[in-house]
Amino acid sequence: MNQEEIEQLKNDPKFQEDLKKLEQEVKQSNSLAKIYQLLDVKLAVGAKEDEIDELFQKIVDLSFSAIATKLESLSEFDLSNPDDWAAARGIYEYAIQRYSQNDTKAAQELFLALYATINHIEIKDAMMVHAAAIGKGYDFDDFFNKLAKIKDVDFNDPMAVFVVNFSQPVDILLEMFKDEVNKLNKRLDKLKKAQEEAK
Repeated sequence: MNQEEIEQLKNDPKFQEDLKKLEQEVKQSNSLAKIYQLLDVKLAVGAKEDEIDELFQKIVDLSFSAIATKLESLSEFDLSNPDDWAAARGIYEYAIQRYSQNDTKAAQELFLALYATINHIEIKDAMMVHAAAIGKGYDFDDFFNKLAKIKDVDFNDPMAVFVVNFSQPVDILLEMFKDEVNKLNKRLDKLKKAQEEAK
């Protein structure tokens, strides 16, 4: 969308009315899917940075609350549910942000938490590749330049927010990172055992 189209949209009464309605729905429902919808609109029209930051912070807070509930109850995100999908997206985008800022410990924990709580096998395995790559010492640039394959991604696909395409098939990467994957799975098993005993 170019600047002229953005200005036309901003001055369109129907767009303004729909935007107000969406903002109202966000206030009333606190639905993560609706907040993401609003964030995407605000990003498209170049809203003020503090508005964007406030919405993203709200998404992160609600996403952390959602994933904590899933981990405690040993349940999973159902990505066909718009709010579950939005929560998983929120955690993933925050994890990528931490990774880009070299906070690899936090990023790895978040990718591992997603691995443990997502019911979509392709994305689940991709999260293990992310976590294991960090354990193997891949920094953010190495991950995106050497492992991830984002050139052919279809950005109309809602699942495209998650990196699932790699330079090698996922099963080969998981085999390459076998030692790290085993370590990470042991950590998850300990966590599950502790939670089951606490019930």
